[in-house]
Amino acid sequence: MKEFLYSHLYIFYSAVFLLNIIHIFTGNDTLYFVIGVFSILMILLAFPRASRVFRILGTVLLTAGGFFFISGSLSLRDIPGLFAGNVGLLLLLSVLPWMNSAVKAGLYNKLLKDLLQSGTGTLGQLYGRSEATMVSLAAFLNLSSATISQDLLKEQLSRFSPEVRNSFVSMATLRGYSLALLWSPLEILLATSIFITGADYLQVLPWMLLISLAGFFLDTLAGRRKFGNYELQKETKQKNSYGRAKLKEFILALILFLSVVVFLANVIDFEFLFSVTIAIVPFAFLWSTILKRRKSFWLIGWPAWKRHTNHLDNFIVLLLSLSVLTETLNASPYLELLQQPVIAYSDSPVVIMIIIQLTFLLMTLAGVHPLATMGIFGGISGLLMEALPPVTLAVLLSSSAIATVPSAPYGLIVTITSVNFQMNPYRIVWKNLPFTIICGSIGTAVALLTMIVH
Repeated sequence: MKEFLYSHLYIFYSAVFLLNIIHIFTGNDTLYFVIGVFSILMILLAFPRASRVFRILGTVLLTAGGFFFISGSLSLRDIPGLFAGNVGLLLLLSVLPWMNSAVKAGLYNKLLKDLLQSGTGTLGQLYGRSEATMVSLAAFLNLSSATISQDLLKEQLSRFSPEVRNSFVSMATLRGYSLALLWSPLEILLATSIFITGADYLQVLPWMLLISLAGFFLDTLAGRRKFGNYELQKETKQKNSYGRAKLKEFILALILFLSVVVFLANVIDFEFLFSVTIAIVPFAFLWSTILKRRKSFWLIGWPAWKRHTNHLDNFIVLLLSLSVLTETLNASPYLELLQQPVIAYSDSPVVIMIIIQLTFLLMTLAGVHPLATMGIFGGISGLLMEALPPVTLAVLLSSSAIATVPSAPYGLIVTITSVNFQMNPYRIVWKNLPFTIICGSIGTAVALLTMIVH
């Protein structure tokens, strides 16, 4: 019975997500209360199945939220609503597999193989190509781009020592992956920062691309210097024309998807997070239909979506407990204590920016998910936006958070790499820590630059 229940959780979760969509259009308070009640049930179902790290984090967040609740002016009837704030983020996470299914149905995953295997003579050149490929394609392929490229690189670099191979892979794929997340509309950290600040994605996008390009340029130079003396075998130099047409299709699809999201956000006037969420499934379906891969899309997408939605446990625990913390903090007198450092340095935006960047880095190294740190800053976002424009704050929060992805010891991409190459996750963190600091600093510098424009 228990196994049957857990294998059909996607039905219950989907019903809650549908209620959330209806609430967005109606704004009905009673419906929001119902969503909150169901959210409590969701966290009760997810908590036993969440990983140890997320159970600990959820417990800490809920305990802190309970403390702020007692100290504030909220009533018992307000409790369900405290859990409902981040259901929209869970909905976005739930529908992401549909875009990945369209990519797989269109055989774009083979594009990675073509791009990685053509026209490189040294390991230094391959480093730049590997990172460029990740930056280009991970916006849609997301995590699968890293796993596919790592499998290909493991084969290509088999003649090198494990130390060289592991160092190359843990740097090129993880750093390239994070550089792609900086501007991807499907990245939850970027979407959350825009949700918190209310900034316009179209205004944020050029700055995030600038950070990504600057980070790519500097890291490619470092990679060429580090691996430039390693020669590749002849078979890895051969070119393949398969990917050219596919790459054009992929770029066109990416531009069209961004256009749809911008249209929904700017013309229809939906929130950015909701615009991305409701665009994914119909766009992915139409894309696969145009490619005449609709059957493959459903065959791949339906089981992948059910499996993924059934196992949202970690994110349910994190996001719903984070919602409680944020809501209770805003209603607590202790908010003023957290506001004091911001007030003290309100005339020194550079200091505030450095504090935010360092907080993301230190919290991530301590094992706290960047989303949790993002939520903490979301609790004082109103005060932060008195010192920083919304676009500036969105750029700062998202770049500081995403820069930590290659250095998160308990992060999914680091864990996958660790298992795939039998590496200690802290060795991966150590190798990528300089990149995290440099990329985060570039983000802080660009955020400072945005204040001139905005």
